[in-house]
Amino acid sequence: MKKINIITSLVLSFVLAGNLYTFASSEEGGQYYYQTVSLPKIILKTDSDERITSIKVVMHCGRFAAINLIPEDWSAKVVSPVSEETTLSMAAGHGTSYLWHSEDLNRFITVLVVEPSCFDITASITAYCYDGGNEHERTILFKQKELIMKKVPKKSEQRKVKKSSSR
Repeated sequence: MKKINIITSLVLSFVLAGNLYTFASSEEGGQYYYQTVSLPKIILKTDSDERITSIKVVMHCGRFAAINLIPEDWSAKVVSPVSEETTLSMAAGHGTSYLWHSEDLNRFITVLVVEPSCFDITASITAYCYDGGNEHERTILFKQKELIMKKVPKKSEQRKVKKSSSR
């Protein structure tokens, strides 16, 4: 039994090391690149205290490299890629942590574009309000072209900038 566990551990180590090497080498010289993601400005119905309660991001041919911001009292869950689709869900713990502004989620994630030819990302937010004794919830969907995405310089480009600015 111990022999099987040792062999399994070794095989798993080699697989993980191989995947890490592939991402690292491709990021430096290949087509992989990183982008930060922000939502566009969302006009909430302030007269009825509408606020953002959750966000869901679905991505194809990419990876979530970092969650740069989790608002106070929110939870976050990333579902690993299956058939090149991965998902991030974030939600407020309760009403006092709902967000008043979409700007509170500026650059909230960094994604790694693995395969530019099939890369796609969408985001949806759920907004909630209590108006005239009734609860209202709406979902707003953003396609990739509507999201604010900024390319993050590769490490080699960052080193060039640092060298030239230090002179």
